[in-house]
Amino acid sequence: MSVLLIRLKGPLQSWGSRSRFNLRSTEPYPTKSGVIGMIAAALGMARTEPLNRFEGLRFGVRVDQPGVLLDVFHTAHNDAGESMPLSHRHYLSDAVFLTALEDPDGDLRLREYADALAAPHFPLFLGRRSCPPDGPVAAWIVDESLEDALRSGPWQATAFHQRRCLRNAWRFPNRLEAEIFVESPDATTNGQDAFELNDSPLSFDPRGRLWKKRTVVRLGTVRPHPTVGGPPPPDAPIPGNRRQYRDTDFPADTHDPMTAILSAPVEADAPSDKETEA
Repeated sequence: MSVLLIRLKGPLQSWGSRSRFNLRSTEPYPTKSGVIGMIAAALGMARTEPLNRFEGLRFGVRVDQPGVLLDVFHTAHNDAGESMPLSHRHYLSDAVFLTALEDPDGDLRLREYADALAAPHFPLFLGRRSCPPDGPVAAWIVDESLEDALRSGPWQATAFHQRRCLRNAWRFPNRLEAEIFVESPDATTNGQDAFELNDSPLSFDPRGRLWKKRTVVRLGTVRPHPTVGGPPPPDAPIPGNRRQYRDTDFPADTHDPMTAILSAPVEADAPSDKETEA
């Protein structure tokens, strides 16, 4: 089996599957229709084109960084300046996901998708037009099953999030775990970890958007391999060219901030006030 892994990260994401009227909700992880729509935009497909080229793909996702749910009170006006209906829109802030598409027929289609994501024809969005990714969307192909690819893939959370979770692992060990959800057509929804989502796209035509239901199974949690080292020691220098001041740089009995500034060491090559005036 060949699997295309896609890392989705951005300031805001929103993956709706049942938005109605004035409530635009989001799922806690990307939807199949949202990811396929993003790939279709990268390929340069029109909204009215058929989606036959995406048939047979199995979808899965791993929640590497859950993020925070935001509820935005949204107002808008039409071209005539008239107020549109008020709505509540939900977003995921500071979230990172590892999504996967499995093709039983090989990696030919998947390589086309990966190349398109690397140089997209249309701008890419993470669920909504107001949610661009934080940069180029990373995508790569592995020769594994959908489940194994999501279990063995490296942790895609931000370096800051990984270090914070590693630092507090003894207090919150569950923060090192990532939930996995995979599409399973043969599963039944009678089980506690199986449910249906109406997010398998049939048409993106604005005049008649169509979806069908698919069965999703929660596989549980896994501890992905971190991509950063352990947390830095408390006395580690801050990266960059900024100077690190210590308490010994200034007199210990100095309480006046201006006195501390005047007593700071002066570089030998720094021009004096008289030389500057001259």
